[in-house]
Amino acid sequence: MDDKEQLGLKIRSLRKSKKITQEKLSEIIGISPRQMVKIEMGHTFPTIEVLKKIAAVLGVSVRNLFDNEYYDDCEVVKEKLYSKINSLNEKNIRFLYIVASNLEGF
Repeated sequence: MDDKEQLGLKIRSLRKSKKITQEKLSEIIGISPRQMVKIEMGHTFPTIEVLKKIAAVLGVSVRNLFDNEYYDDCEVVKEKLYSKINSLNEKNIRFLYIVASNLEGF
């Protein structure tokens, strides 16, 4: 997966987590819905001005748009996960176990 695709997936993921449609985001930042689709599909890089607007609407920094830990080496991801688990309290560890137990079908 190339950089454009990773950026597009990150933007899409953040947008969906904020419950904003592609059409609404494109309207807010002043680009066409078609251009927004191209960005999220990884067909084109947005300009720095558009990146700044996207980041502001999604409540993240421009740098965060390029942080894609999901694509790190699996062993690196496991180490990060273990570190996060070790910092959780008992209630959250139990909750995480329930969530993880339901991921077996994925």
